[in-house]
Amino acid sequence: MRLRGTTVLLVEDDIDNLEMLADCLKAEGALVLPAASHGRALAAAAAQGFDVLITDLELPDGDGLSLPRELRELRGLPTLPAIAISGYSAPEWQTRVQTSGFQRYAVKPFAIAALVDWVAQLSAAAQRDERA
Repeated sequence: MRLRGTTVLLVEDDIDNLEMLADCLKAEGALVLPAASHGRALAAAAAQGFDVLITDLELPDGDGLSLPRELRELRGLPTLPAIAISGYSAPEWQTRVQTSGFQRYAVKPFAIAALVDWVAQLSAAAQRDERA
């Protein structure tokens, strides 16, 4: 239960993937706020706080690349722990992801264990920053 006490905003428009990822994160103790669209992600973030964002980059109603910035503005934060997930593996996507405010980039298919590790690392780092 490595993610106990961690709330994850999980944004994925493929419902099967959303449910599978949510189940895997919950199995590690995370509280998961699932959102199947850009708009639902913004609404979920406005209604409840979260520790880490995981988002697909291709969303039906918006650009996943813009979510970290929009959520930082919504929450009044200078940084936001964020992981991008996508099927895009070209090198230019790595650059786009980094300049959009993500700390990690998982190219589909990816290992769930790596995703859990990243969530745990980002959440722990954010907690250390809050205490400093």
